[in-house]
Amino acid sequence: MPTQDDYGQGISLISLTDAPDMAKAIADLANGVIPRGVMRFASASQRGATLTAPVEGMATWLNDVNRLDIYNGSSWVTPEPSLASSTTGLSAAAGFSVLDFYGHRQGKVTSIDLYLARTGGKITANSGNIADTVCATVPSAWRPQHSTITGCFDNGIVHGGFVIGTDGIVTLRTATDDIDGGTNLRLHITFLRTT
Repeated sequence: MPTQDDYGQGISLISLTDAPDMAKAIADLANGVIPRGVMRFASASQRGATLTAPVEGMATWLNDVNRLDIYNGSSWVTPEPSLASSTTGLSAAAGFSVLDFYGHRQGKVTSIDLYLARTGGKITANSGNIADTVCATVPSAWRPQHSTITGCFDNGIVHGGFVIGTDGIVTLRTATDDIDGGTNLRLHITFLRTT
């Protein structure tokens, strides 16, 4: 009579009291282990043709889209990557101070919120443009990786645009009005990282 594996996975193992049948022993072991590992398929179509009755908890890798899927009992789903977050590491440039920083990343999607105080003098807007003004540098884990990204800021009255480069430098570029000293700026941006 076959015994069960030591890990509670329901895999049948041949017992010394069973009649010798090496082919059956190997087939039982393979049929018990393979569905519990990550099965590889060229595509979802090939997976569907091969696994006609998937079981909850099965995992597959699809080569055509480089994706891991898990069967949840009714459909194949891609597991969500874990959420990373931070509230530290933002450096203010001269003429600014950090009031708050929030960074959130799940998978390749990154969202950062910067809350800065303008401690320097007025930044004058001429027809919607201001002189490029570096206001902060974000920590390396929260920077775009492939190009400069454009975001928006506001202080409740004045709205404008900024850019953040792969070096993490945040530069104010445009404003609907002057940015007075002593005002607070909220900057928000969401972008995709390459890794």
